[in-house]
Amino acid sequence: MIPKLSGAKKDNSNEWLKAGLRRRFLPADAHVLDLFCGSGEMYRRAYEGKTSSYHGVDKAKVHDPAKCTLINNAIFVARNDMDRYNVFDLDDYGCPWALLYQILRKRSAGRITVFLTDGLPLHLKLTGQVNKMQSGIEQIPRDMKIPGQFRFYREMFATMLLDVEARYGWRTEKAVYALNEGVSVYYWALQFTKP
Repeated sequence: MIPKLSGAKKDNSNEWLKAGLRRRFLPADAHVLDLFCGSGEMYRRAYEGKTSSYHGVDKAKVHDPAKCTLINNAIFVARNDMDRYNVFDLDDYGCPWALLYQILRKRSAGRITVFLTDGLPLHLKLTGQVNKMQSGIEQIPRDMKIPGQFRFYREMFATMLLDVEARYGWRTEKAVYALNEGVSVYYWALQFTKP
């Protein structure tokens, strides 16, 4: 096992770092869809009293039934209008690229902000294999193990952003990231526009 990587899920690790990114890049008139909202840690630290509207979604637990829906995130996105929101918070333990694609496919033109917690580097460190989505985007066979592949994570992420623009017309205006202590999870603040 790689030092400092247990593979165990820790609810809302590095809260201060994630909250700081959200506070810094939250637009003035924010209408937030907080997917994977859980116990509401990011709501309390970054969104409470600072948004025009807020809705949280989680399949396991929600912090406020009046503000949140207890349902699978992908089902919620499929069934609801994404044009109601201009901020999307995807704080997943794994890799939320598929959910990002689902949102961007449905969302009409405009300017949006996405906060994305990506655990793909941890997955790559532990297994050496890409998942189905990265395999398709990067044209890497799924069963191919490439030692040290996690070192190319930022390049993979950049390719994904170019793919989003080619498929759906969402141009990346800003992409800022911070890393956890073990360099196994990336916290992204992304700003997209679509004419």
